[in-house]
Amino acid sequence: FSCNCQRLIINIISYAPVAQLDRALASGARGHRFESCRAYNVKKIMKFLHVLICLSVGYASTKKEQLIIDFLEARYSGDTLLVKSMLADDFIYEHTPYSGLNITTSYSDGSLIITGFVSEDSVSNKLQIGDKIHEINGETLPNIQLPVKGPVGEIIQLVITKSGDSTFTTDSLELQLIQFSQNTESFLQDIIVYEKQWYDYHLEILNILSRKDQIMIHYHWEGSKTEKGAVYHLFAMELIQRDNNTGLIKSIKGVWSEKQFRDQFK
Repeated sequence: FSCNCQRLIINIISYAPVAQLDRALASGARGHRFESCRAYNVKKIMKFLHVLICLSVGYASTKKEQLIIDFLEARYSGDTLLVKSMLADDFIYEHTPYSGLNITTSYSDGSLIITGFVSEDSVSNKLQIGDKIHEINGETLPNIQLPVKGPVGEIIQLVITKSGDSTFTTDSLELQLIQFSQNTESFLQDIIVYEKQWYDYHLEILNILSRKDQIMIHYHWEGSKTEKGAVYHLFAMELIQRDNNTGLIKSIKGVWSEKQFRDQFK
């Protein structure tokens, strides 16, 4: 038996139930190692057995968490076969909620052309696909900082031209709380699109916590679309639910980071 426990912190409180979340650190992060087993003697046999129990739970947790890390690596490397083999039949991915205008756009000739709506909502009664946005809150492209950010309910002023019309009109929209979900087919399709879009990437696991069949993972992704091109960064937190019987992933829920949460109060 070896007491050299890598990447794992186990807090042992004598005679207290082990009910807290297990905590594993990212590769390369500083952790604590156990003292030599020789430090224990016969008089402390009960405490030593308690350590053995905690270690066995810890190692099992580490294997479970490593599977999730492997899943994340496969997801961002474009390995759809491996990803699919790890998903349950009723898998669902709930994206991180965010505040936005509920529209998708593309840039063309100094304006934003509306290409679609994230979800069906009253905004589709004011705007239509093909409408052009020329100003947002008095700013014109390329001075507009995209995506438009702010707390839910904030009023955004737009200057637009309707599809097929050259008349400038003003309108206002509220920032909405938007969240959409994907099934297995849609999730895998996004992985394929992503793999084609990015030239290179790096994934760093910042923290991972687990309890029973739930895993919370916090990671930093950075990538570039071309060799020596601009580097883009993403910090994400996701709650992953595994099936108790099969071990397959049933759901992934994106959650707000602290910054995203604080942005709601600006």
